[in-house]
Amino acid sequence: MERSHSTEPPETACRSKWTGVMSSVLLCYTITKQLKEALEQVNDENRETTIEEVEALLEKRQSVLGTIKPSYTQDEQELGKQIIAWNAQIDRQLAQLRLQIKRDMNGLTKKKTAAQKYSNPYEFLQYDGMFYDKKK
Repeated sequence: MERSHSTEPPETACRSKWTGVMSSVLLCYTITKQLKEALEQVNDENRETTIEEVEALLEKRQSVLGTIKPSYTQDEQELGKQIIAWNAQIDRQLAQLRLQIKRDMNGLTKKKTAAQKYSNPYEFLQYDGMFYDKKK
């Protein structure tokens, strides 16, 4: 198979060859690209909406992954390599997002207990080490 050396991105080259029919690999590539871009845009203000969007994209991509069948064209193989590279980046970003959420939850718990101790300082007194001296 002869390969053309065009300067257009792989998704454009593949799309023009399929002439309107989107392959499963190309669809997975598109969804993975959207997922990567969504994770790059996440910040404290839009985190919840981004998480919902990421969950929807992951579900959509999971359903597309089941439809991908072997016997790939050269363009599809290139798209697959890009998907794998992006997937490693997505995994790192998801792990980082999970750590941020975990830190926020721990910080919230600490603030809550600190506020509770401040409002009622004698509620959580420990009585360890207390004993009665029974001398005869």
